[in-house]
Amino acid sequence: MKHWVGRPVIMYCGEKPYTILRGVLRKWDAAAGVAVIGHQEIAVPFHDIVFIKALAPKERALAPVLHSVGFCLRERLQFDNAIYFKSAVTVWRGDQLVAYNTTIISHTKGSVTLQGGQHVPKGAHLFVVRSLRG
Repeated sequence: MKHWVGRPVIMYCGEKPYTILRGVLRKWDAAAGVAVIGHQEIAVPFHDIVFIKALAPKERALAPVLHSVGFCLRERLQFDNAIYFKSAVTVWRGDQLVAYNTTIISHTKGSVTLQGGQHVPKGAHLFVVRSLRG
């Protein structure tokens, strides 16, 4: 089974319903009788492993989620990237929330057009973007 070492795998362990572990097989230790999987290096005894198969490419990636940390848009390139990546943007005017979780459609030197067609001046508003992770 050493041919699985270093490859992304899915490991079925225990009895039905199986415990499913996904990740890169880090080590196959015949002396200790365990297989080590994942970045957390979980050691699984050989007698608990029912079967192992290669992880399909679509199963490897995690679904994209929003970062919990945002940053303020100030430069032209940042606005361009927010449009290109369809990033979630929150718009503030002082302490007042103007738009939540919207996207920017276009921008000029002095204004921004939001998803609903609303035009917002750049100088009077703060644009906070949260990018997608994954």
